Amino acid sequence: MITEPNKLQNNEASPDREGSIETVLEAFHRARAEVATLFALAGIDPTKTRDSARELGINRGLTWRLTRMVRESDPTSVVSDVPGTQSMARFFDACRQRGAPERAVESAVEALDRFEEALAACSGDRKTLAMLMANRGDAGGDSERARRTLFEGACGVWGVQAQTRFVTVFVFPNPENPEVLDAGHVTGFVGFRRLSAKPWPLSYEAVHKSTGEAAQFTKEPLDPEGVGEGQLQLMRRFCSPQSPDIQVVRAGEYKRFELASGPVGNQGVTTCVFGTRLRGLYPRYSATPDTAGFMVILTTPTERVLFDMFVHKDLGLTTPARTQLLDRLAFPYPNIEEEFDRRSLALHEEARMLPGGRAGTLCPYLPWYSTLVEDVAGRIGHAVDDFVGSRFEMAYPPISTTLSRRFDLGPRPA
Repeated sequence: MITEPNKLQNNEASPDREGSIETVLEAFHRARAEVATLFALAGIDPTKTRDSARELGINRGLTWRLTRMVRESDPTSVVSDVPGTQSMARFFDACRQRGAPERAVESAVEALDRFEEALAACSGDRKTLAMLMANRGDAGGDSERARRTLFEGACGVWGVQAQTRFVTVFVFPNPENPEVLDAGHVTGFVGFRRLSAKPWPLSYEAVHKSTGEAAQFTKEPLDPEGVGEGQLQLMRRFCSPQSPDIQVVRAGEYKRFELASGPVGNQGVTTCVFGTRLRGLYPRYSATPDTAGFMVILTTPTERVLFDMFVHKDLGLTTPARTQLLDRLAFPYPNIEEEFDRRSLALHEEARMLPGGRAGTLCPYLPWYSTLVEDVAGRIGHAVDDFVGSRFEMAYPPISTTLSRRFDLGPRPA
């Protein structure tokens, strides 16, 4: 048998992989190993950034990036922060002065040169590489940094911001007709702040079938006080001020619940909580594949989104309702469920199951949240212990998206 010589020796990439993210990551792993070796040969502990900077005689910013190369377990979050050629040259000189063998330094120089070649072929520069990494499903750190940059710019452009956007949904059989499902739906903002005096939509209301058509539904306020639809849907106990000026605007299939124009900055900081009960929203069983789900349209620059779903134990759900972040910028079309996969953006974060009872609902950055959950459960005639809960959290959720959580409706038991 005659065999071809190995064409991939010396870490050369095959033509079909040249310029790929995988090639960049492979080159990064080799460069990281070489940098770690130099730290060891120079007698430097990379877990101590301040001490490393002092012992090497280089600035702390460069040292932080070098030590992070070695320490970070997720390469996708650090690969775009690898120091450039001139900065690396200062590190190599410092290692020489600390007694590192020239052969080890030359090996590190070669590895960094290969990394720069792979980077140039893949993205051309580190900034673009960070964007590529942010769009990988496993790139948590880069993705969050990109979202934070978007958040900061969006605050300036749209003139609003908020600390927390939350959605809390209870799904349970209708007590009069257990063949259909009701929902207790609570949504709101904590620390909403205007940066310009103008009205702003805090919530959108609509129900759609899986095929995208609008569906009829019946709703009741959970805390029926006040006059007018906007005021009736407020849960005043959890609002600050207790009676924010809410205006209802109909736009096609949606209703917008807008906070009226008002003071800017700290003078106008608002916490606003809406609560409704939706009756007969979904069938309990489905002979064909179908889902029950809820969505929140993200249009406000927000530091964090929290989406809790509590499903009654009788429905037998044992895993978190699946979560998707849908692109509304490129796909501003009806909510057709079969298109959700194609419209989904990459998500590093995952939903998790909550411990049972009130204690499992704890949310450190919303100290009154457990009280809210217990209050809502009582208003729909249940205890928190009757439900299985799951939670999805995300820092700096991108605007012009929709966050969707859904679970499958099973066939009727035989």
